[in-house]
Amino acid sequence: MRKVVISSPVITQSGYGHHAREVIKQFMDKKKDEWDIHLLSMPWGHTPFTYPIPTEWKQKFIGLPLQTKPDVWVQITVPNEFQAVGEYNIGVTAGTEGSICNPEWIDRINQMQLTIVPSQFTKKTFEDTAEKHGKTITTNLQVISEYFDDTIYNSNNVTTKVPALETIIEKEAFLMCGHWLSGQLGEDRKNISGALHCFFKTFKDKKIKPALVMKTSGATYSVTDRWEIENKINQIRDMFGSEKHKLPNVYLLHGDLTNAEMNALYNHTKIKAMVSFTKAEGFGRPLLEFATTGKPIIVPHYSGQVDFLKKEFICALPGTMTDIHESAANDFLLKESQWFTVDYGYAGKMLVDVLKNYKNWKQLATRQRYFVNSKFTETAIAKRYDEILDIIDKGTDSIPEQVELKLPKLKLPKLVKLPAMAPTKAAVEMIEKNLKNLSEEDKATLGAFEDKVLPKLKKV
Repeated sequence: MRKVVISSPVITQSGYGHHAREVIKQFMDKKKDEWDIHLLSMPWGHTPFTYPIPTEWKQKFIGLPLQTKPDVWVQITVPNEFQAVGEYNIGVTAGTEGSICNPEWIDRINQMQLTIVPSQFTKKTFEDTAEKHGKTITTNLQVISEYFDDTIYNSNNVTTKVPALETIIEKEAFLMCGHWLSGQLGEDRKNISGALHCFFKTFKDKKIKPALVMKTSGATYSVTDRWEIENKINQIRDMFGSEKHKLPNVYLLHGDLTNAEMNALYNHTKIKAMVSFTKAEGFGRPLLEFATTGKPIIVPHYSGQVDFLKKEFICALPGTMTDIHESAANDFLLKESQWFTVDYGYAGKMLVDVLKNYKNWKQLATRQRYFVNSKFTETAIAKRYDEILDIIDKGTDSIPEQVELKLPKLKLPKLVKLPAMAPTKAAVEMIEKNLKNLSEEDKATLGAFEDKVLPKLKKV
């Protein structure tokens, strides 16, 4: 059997964690009888190790260092961490959310025989970066979309409640989901700050105001992190002179929710639409999950979500490509790269229009739901994994099979059973004579041996 090691943040509450669990599930479901699969759990930033995984998977966990070189090495992470550890190496990554990535990443993915990305946007980012820097992509670069679990994310299968939502006094609310990352106002990647500012500006002093539910956090789910998020919200609210203007309410959902609770959140009767001013996504999982509700989605038609959100079925926000601000730039997001910034004025009008003409937008959203239900379920994407596994099988044909050493059974000669023999009279007389002639010192030694050693041996 091929020895396969999958290194990933499998038990973390993160986007990479969710993607890792999808990859592992497909490999386990399709190859567990053919491959000897082992799992290497890795961290992902500061996200908690709290995701419950099947017992069968836990039994597959191994630690570092690896005892043997795997036949197939699968590494699910950002490309700068890719290493060619196995005979056949596979990298799985969402890449970067900028228009180009670090050119060293091209060298890293080229160490892999196969590289899997979740969107056409990520693939194009690698291709554009390689072209810009005169590099050639030699890895087999394949796109396999992430998917949603239709046994959980289903508007007809809400199995739990989110008690915090019962405190919402408004009849209508928008929902925003995503981490509030680094960057000054309007420059964080998810653009939580820009969307919040637009929401306050659009609905201030309105007689009837919708609410905004923010499912967000920073790096962790700690109390300190919650305080920091609340402080950011208050800073933006203060820009409008909250004492002079009546601003709409914001409800913060901070912390971890189960998949069932997320489905309940998406389908809550007061949640009318999802809003995202994101500047770029490698994929955009919450947008895919929310699309299963048949409710409107207000979002830019740019980056990873383009693969599963049809422009004609969503409220697509226009905008422009802008440079990544130095306050948000890091090793993954280069200052010389660009991303998408929405037209805030237009976006504000769309927030109003979606509620005003909700029936029309809901009809379009219903068609969007039909599209993802037919194209982005596990069953649909599993067919793509069949194709990828065929590629892996062909790529590993040249790897010698590990053959179990089986020695032939030896035919041993039959032992002849000898008759019991009693000591002769002469032998007994000789032993008694020798015992009588022992010195006192020898007698003491023999006695100690009989008293101490022999009983211990007998017990054993």
